[in-house]
Amino acid sequence: MKQFERLISRLAEYRVDFIIVGGFGAYIHGSSLVTQDIDIACRMEPDNLQKLFVAVADLQPVHRLAGGKPPFTRADADRGDWKNIYLSTAWGQLDCLGEITGIGGYQKCLTVSEAIKLGAATVCIISLDALIVAKRAVARPRDLQMVLQLEALRKKPSGRQE
Repeated sequence: MKQFERLISRLAEYRVDFIIVGGFGAYIHGSSLVTQDIDIACRMEPDNLQKLFVAVADLQPVHRLAGGKPPFTRADADRGDWKNIYLSTAWGQLDCLGEITGIGGYQKCLTVSEAIKLGAATVCIISLDALIVAKRAVARPRDLQMVLQLEALRKKPSGRQE
């Protein structure tokens, strides 16, 4: 998880507009389930994607779901038609999502997020309640399993790991 924290800190350092969601968000809230990637709600406009490109350029970013795994380029960042960008980097997998199922786009996610300290960076994370809504809406077996853990964490005085 330290590599994930490094990647998140790098995004914050380059002022990428993002919100931690998904399994890594659940981990930060206290879930014991392991995740293989970082999911972020991301503002998908070219200016923000340029910040993303600069932040990860030295981490050998490639489109992990595209045939041949082409590199993520400055030209890709300039495109205005991305819904999601799925990257593999030297520091881990990063899923940049334009919309979170059950919640909405970046601006809507921002209204159900909170600022936290993660290492030296202050970043936004989706609230525990909103994460439960999102995981229920996706409804894959692993997401529904996570909902059970998240609901148990919600009953604790403070589910967040320190």
